[in-house]
Amino acid sequence: MKKTTYLSLLAGCLITLGACEGSKYDLENQIPEKFHKILYLSISGKQDLTLYNTDEDNTYSFSLIKAGSDPTLSAKADITVMTQEEVDEQYSDLEGINYQVISPSAYSLDKSLLEFSAEDSYKLVNLSLKPREVMAAIASNPNAIWVLPLYVSSENDSINATKNQLFLQLKEVITPTIGFKDSYVNVKAYTYGLVSKISEKVPFKLDTNNKWDIECEFVVDNEYITQYNNTNGTVFQILPENSYSFASSMPLPNGTTETTLLVEVKGSQLQPGDYMLPIRIKNVSQFEISSTNAIYPMAIRIMGEQLDRTEWTAEANTEELVGEVQNNSGPVECLLDGNLQTFWHSQWQNGSHALPHEVIIDVQKECTFTQFALVQREGSNYVKAGNFQVSSDKAHWETVGDFSMKQESGAQVFGVTPTKGRYFKILITESYNGNNSALAEVYAYGLK
Repeated sequence: MKKTTYLSLLAGCLITLGACEGSKYDLENQIPEKFHKILYLSISGKQDLTLYNTDEDNTYSFSLIKAGSDPTLSAKADITVMTQEEVDEQYSDLEGINYQVISPSAYSLDKSLLEFSAEDSYKLVNLSLKPREVMAAIASNPNAIWVLPLYVSSENDSINATKNQLFLQLKEVITPTIGFKDSYVNVKAYTYGLVSKISEKVPFKLDTNNKWDIECEFVVDNEYITQYNNTNGTVFQILPENSYSFASSMPLPNGTTETTLLVEVKGSQLQPGDYMLPIRIKNVSQFEISSTNAIYPMAIRIMGEQLDRTEWTAEANTEELVGEVQNNSGPVECLLDGNLQTFWHSQWQNGSHALPHEVIIDVQKECTFTQFALVQREGSNYVKAGNFQVSSDKAHWETVGDFSMKQESGAQVFGVTPTKGRYFKILITESYNGNNSALAEVYAYGLK
């Protein structure tokens, strides 16, 4: 019995080996012919496309790939544009969306008939789009979605049915703009007498790949400082004209999308105070200037000396003398004790004192105040906003700057108009917590 079984197995193996000899696993008999080569798009389905309104056509590239069980075979395919009727039937009617096929005058294909040799595994197709033609179409019917629907077909070769269409949706045409990379105010602090030169490389860029030689012109915008101060309650002053330098024009050469403008400031010439150098892009040789990033506001704070608080005294129009005793806090003197865990608090027990709350500090001798710093009560960030005032006689006060505090720990420094006096007042006009105010410490900076 065992011998019969072994003979049967041997016979089966010989028959199998004999079948393999005729061809390499007889590929054509094992795999249907239609799968020997299959063509498909590298990018397919719906794709949103944003065009840039430049002097040149925009190029969009994709590939038709040849695959399958024997991709060494030759193949041939056509790329055509679907008609409006086909788009309506396959897309618009089904989705309830008004798709409109863009005019042939708005595009061109570098090839529509693709012939694959045995060695070719893909064919690259370059689509050129004319942005102004597309922009005109969008303007003529802004409620429609303008499309370029491409379709791959072949008389003899198989096409992957799920990757045979490229439905380009031409959503918008934008004009490239040139602007600074950042346009927010970032104050950089330096200590008076310890800085000789301040250098900053300010990035500016084109918002698309740069294929042109563009010239950019820069100027100082003095009006920006006034507008910024009025809006934000700050006291920035323009840098003295002879204290800074930067190039009035710079190139953005072909192939360079972003570069920097070098700004140098003679820090040794600056007195304590807050300074700003608002640099505006005045003109560009091509395209448009960014509407949001046309100005870079270089902001510098020259810190005065931190004034010694040893002889200082404090008074306030409100303080909590009973309710914060367990915290060793409440009285206004806590603002000057050097302990961040203690704090001055406005009265809250047996009634509260309505805003504004004011604290007056006597520094005992005349000095020029250039900055003040406030520290919120640890864990209870009550103070929101107010202003600083300076006086020489405690009778006549000059408002020198506003402040808006964040709800965070640590010293928050505020620049003021440099002003001479013996007293300064912290007038709190807004609170994060009703009529309650609390501060841990107060500091002043300036020149003796």
